[in-house]
Amino acid sequence: MSTSAPAMHRWRRAFRALNEPAYRRYFLAQVPLVVGTWVHSIALGWLMWRLSASPVMLGVLALCDLGPTFLLGPLTGTLVDRVDRRKLLLGLICTNFVLICTLAVLAITDNITVAAMLILTPAIGIIAAFESPTRQALVAELVPAGDLRNALALNSLLFNTARLIGPAIGGVVAAWAGEGWAFIIKALALLPAIYVVATMKLRAPEPRSRGRFLDDMRSGLAFARSHVEVARILILVGICSLTSVPYFSFLPVLADQMLKADASLAGLLMSITGIGSMTAGLMLTFADRLKSMQIWPVWSAFLLGLVLIGMGLSTSVGLTAFLALPMGFAILSQNLASNTLLQHFAPPGYRGRVMALYSMMMLGTVPIGSLIAGWLAAWIGLSAVFVLGGTICSATALLVAWHRHLHPGPDLSGADPQTASTTRA
Repeated sequence: MSTSAPAMHRWRRAFRALNEPAYRRYFLAQVPLVVGTWVHSIALGWLMWRLSASPVMLGVLALCDLGPTFLLGPLTGTLVDRVDRRKLLLGLICTNFVLICTLAVLAITDNITVAAMLILTPAIGIIAAFESPTRQALVAELVPAGDLRNALALNSLLFNTARLIGPAIGGVVAAWAGEGWAFIIKALALLPAIYVVATMKLRAPEPRSRGRFLDDMRSGLAFARSHVEVARILILVGICSLTSVPYFSFLPVLADQMLKADASLAGLLMSITGIGSMTAGLMLTFADRLKSMQIWPVWSAFLLGLVLIGMGLSTSVGLTAFLALPMGFAILSQNLASNTLLQHFAPPGYRGRVMALYSMMMLGTVPIGSLIAGWLAAWIGLSAVFVLGGTICSATALLVAWHRHLHPGPDLSGADPQTASTTRA
């Protein structure tokens, strides 16, 4: 009994954010939503490939999907800090529901075309560009300040758990029933979120800016540029996203050309990567002290670089599969720790702008990285792209560690989650 009590206490502490009723409802509503997002993503790519049979169009589709997150980052974050986040999120989800239903109807009735996809996908991408920082900033209004890190860890754990099952569901539904029915699943998954957001009660709404829009946008960019730790974290997030693109975007090519295996290996590698991500999520859920979390962005980026180099040099299925585990671990620990630290450093009223910049660096750089990686792979080969990207990633991590040694950031040893640091470079 005496040994089980501490273990039970640790488990309860690891999931303590769910004790808050508003966050618990929000979290449960996200379960079908996140799974539906993966289902939609797989079906969308499948549909574009079926209609165009063009790898170039798959790249264009990725640009339409995630490009708005990069292009609109400063604008979306500024808006999030100026309006009621709950009402904004509700409007975004409802608009997304209409767009997804339109896409589903066109696909089911065989009226979908490449042109229609190139109109609807950017529209959905624009909604996602606003929705991502809104969702992340809203979490801070649903839980006590001391539970924010735990809530963010649980969100990441949910996202990566869904990655293990969502693509499989999307692939089966798209293959057997058609892509339109996969979009229907995504639309239905939005309904619980619409109800929960419409009826939720915020614990502590953050102050909203009343200044001029452009002045608010400039002040958000100035904060990110002048806060030494925020700037370093955003640089690392952007570099990690760019350099990991060859793995996530060109996984079938890796399996076919580099390892001489069939397509089933790509699914296996993604599943192993998901297990590594879940391991990182669980570890950071149990051990979420802010001081210890500060080292993760740098050293996770360094580990990611080494893994990428190893994958580029590997010609063995076994070795690449082994490296897929730390790949997932490094990506998730880097992103989760970065997200948590950025939320801590963001002053009241700046959270939307900071999280929009985070989304911009994490997601918005992906289509740019895909285009660069595709061009380089045609020129020097995919294996060399992995090695080059890994070298850049690890070198950047070491440079950031050296910069942190010369210019230490805020001391987080006794950090109060409610206090935002204003340390300047």
